[in-house]
Amino acid sequence: MNAIILISVLGILTMMSEFIGLKKLIYPLILISLVGILGYNICSFWNNPEMHYGMLNHNNYSIAFGSLLITVVFFWFILTRSSYSEGAFNQGDHYALILFSTVGGLILVSFTNMSMLFLGVEILSIPLYILAGSRKKDLRSVESSIKYFMLGSFATGIMLLGMALIYGSTASFDFATIAQKAPADTMFFVGITLLSIAFAFKVSAVPFHFWVPDVYGGAPTFITAFMSTFVKVAAFGAFYLMLDSTFDSIPHYLGNMFVGLSAATILVGNLAASYQNNVKRMLAFSGVAQAGYMLMVFPTLTIEGKSSLFVYLAGYAAANLIAMYIVGEVEKSKGDASIENFAGLAKSNPLQAFAMVVALLSLAGIPPAAGFFGKFFLFTEVINDGKMYLVLIAILGSLISVYYYFKTIISMYGGEADHASTSTNSFSLASVILIILSVLVILIGTLPDMLVQIGMKL
Repeated sequence: MNAIILISVLGILTMMSEFIGLKKLIYPLILISLVGILGYNICSFWNNPEMHYGMLNHNNYSIAFGSLLITVVFFWFILTRSSYSEGAFNQGDHYALILFSTVGGLILVSFTNMSMLFLGVEILSIPLYILAGSRKKDLRSVESSIKYFMLGSFATGIMLLGMALIYGSTASFDFATIAQKAPADTMFFVGITLLSIAFAFKVSAVPFHFWVPDVYGGAPTFITAFMSTFVKVAAFGAFYLMLDSTFDSIPHYLGNMFVGLSAATILVGNLAASYQNNVKRMLAFSGVAQAGYMLMVFPTLTIEGKSSLFVYLAGYAAANLIAMYIVGEVEKSKGDASIENFAGLAKSNPLQAFAMVVALLSLAGIPPAAGFFGKFFLFTEVINDGKMYLVLIAILGSLISVYYYFKTIISMYGGEADHASTSTNSFSLASVILIILSVLVILIGTLPDMLVQIGMKL
């Protein structure tokens, strides 16, 4: 609750920064504030749960996922600093919208009431509809914004219909009350199914994924980096929290639906990614496939499953943030993110090439990167639940992903560098963060115990 209030105030201050003469100070103020809010959030409230007005629950789950969200935003602000240095975008407006979207994400991992769930979804989404189209003279960016807004609104309508049916069945918006009263009637089952479908859109699960390649591809890459990391973590945190708050164990029909969604998402996402020649679109479809892996633990509501989801999301967010940042840098220097434009990156910019390799190995699930342990933990939980067939599908998807991830790696290390268009010796704060994130990806894969222990206390 306190983090939500503090970031809301920071967002309002950022929005007004140009009027009150803080334009030059707002960026360092945001970074310092985010670090302070993160430290305060963890140190003051871990193992000290608080309920706020029956609407928000400040417990270990919300603190862990909220802290992960704030960390992602902090790294995003540093990595994308150069995108605003050319003056093509209004820094204050963009930063304010990102902070307001952060507030929505924090609400989504702490709600206890359907009304707060709806508010969290809208506060998270509306700034992104605007930011996706912020490259006003680029028709693809405008298309991205319109498509995201139209399909997002449609998904919100499905969510509201589901909420209405659940309320009609239980006469309550409170999830604790819903869990006690949840009847075995058609109205409730249809309501919870519609709510799950709306979340499937938010996490880009097949067949609700069609917006992803166009929205990710058309939006400015630094905005895509935010959508593919922060929004994914917030959506999955909210999705799992909604189910965990409603059921002691997932109903059989809903569990089968999640198994089908997971299998289809893994296969379709990986197969579609393997046909892409643009790395940005490849990562968009890769994000679809990654959502399929994370959906594997949804048919079972266990502490271990919750922990495995948290660990996987942490590793995924770090790796995808690295990959999207480097895609953005290649776009700046060469115009677009086709695989051919990554040729020789290892010679022209060894740091970026190395970080990209670490990120892609993690996304592919190859040791010693975080993705390997994340998938191992997820697969173990699914096997324990007796769904070996789903793990075999996931392994097949992972094998397919090795092909398209290594296409980019081979291009970086096998092609000739274009020295005329690629910066070779630039070293900045973003480079430091790139190193830190790469190290984190490797540490999560080799020394995952701390994250696992955090996850077991959620």
